[in-house]
Amino acid sequence: MFDWKDGKIRKAVKNIFKQNLCARKEDKILILTDTHKERAGELLFFFGSEISPNISHATYSPTERHGVEPPEEVWKATFGREFTEELKQKELLNKTLRKEITEGDELEIKEILLETTSPDELPTAVIAVNQHSISHTLFRKLCTEFLSIRFASMPLFEPFMFYTSLQANWDLVARRSKEVASLLTDAEEVRVTCPRGTDITFSVRGREGLADTGKLCSPGDFGNLPAGEAFIAPVEGTASGRFITHYAPDRKLKEPVVLEVENGTVKNVTGEKEFSEFLNRLVHQEPNAGNIAEFGVGTNEKAERFDNILEAEKILGTCHIAIGDNSSFGGKVRANVHIDLLIEKPTVILKAGEKEIKFMEDGKLL
Repeated sequence: MFDWKDGKIRKAVKNIFKQNLCARKEDKILILTDTHKERAGELLFFFGSEISPNISHATYSPTERHGVEPPEEVWKATFGREFTEELKQKELLNKTLRKEITEGDELEIKEILLETTSPDELPTAVIAVNQHSISHTLFRKLCTEFLSIRFASMPLFEPFMFYTSLQANWDLVARRSKEVASLLTDAEEVRVTCPRGTDITFSVRGREGLADTGKLCSPGDFGNLPAGEAFIAPVEGTASGRFITHYAPDRKLKEPVVLEVENGTVKNVTGEKEFSEFLNRLVHQEPNAGNIAEFGVGTNEKAERFDNILEAEKILGTCHIAIGDNSSFGGKVRANVHIDLLIEKPTVILKAGEKEIKFMEDGKLL
């Protein structure tokens, strides 16, 4: 529950607008919340309206899991009714929601956006607070990469984050994240091991490391709040080995789960019955769900909770591997899911030609 009179919460919310979004009075800010996180959206709207008077709050029906395109009402709230109706008439909306569009379809969608909207009608910044992330979607990609809307993604947000990861030194987080992202960009291959049995290798040749700094001040900036990671999309088909996690996205597992990987895809999952069965169904029934989509490194010194992936993947000294969609940050795979899985106390070795760099050992950045 939120205590609206708590000074720390009030300060943290205002910092989201002032420090993270660099909000100005002329900004047009849209807060998107699903019904699970509607209360958080109301709080952001209440305190945010003191800083940015042109602010609105829209609530939508929850998606089923991370990486699913948001429903029609979100497209209307963000891009307008005329655009959304045009997509429906041309049978592109349902195709998009099913993640079945082609590159040609995406170009047509962009053309329709230009024809049916004007910059004055669009938000300049979006804050998405929800149970399941909409970061790895065409919707988000259109917002940031095509329309230059600043976008803060806050899936699985919980009130405790006002007291932990949102209290970070954002200048330090930004510097650390950029340094690690630069190392990932320069690397050709990554090997991740940990004392509990993780041992996986994959190529990142030609891929760009990205920094989630918490600073979303320039047009088109995108990242999580709370922020603090550097990440990259591994080259499809190159990952091989196994990785082990003790955490589902929203809880600690009763026993660890082991994901076996061949040719860039999860082939089998064993361990805690409930979570391993869920993942096995996913990777064997959903197209591309088993793709090794992302490798990320936590860079937030104030993040501390392992049982919520929004904060856990930011913990300094951890890394994470995601499965599913990576089409929105440099990869080539579209999937109707994106799930981040935490690895504790990792050792990470980067290779480029004959050169090797061990930049993390047993959960410590070197």
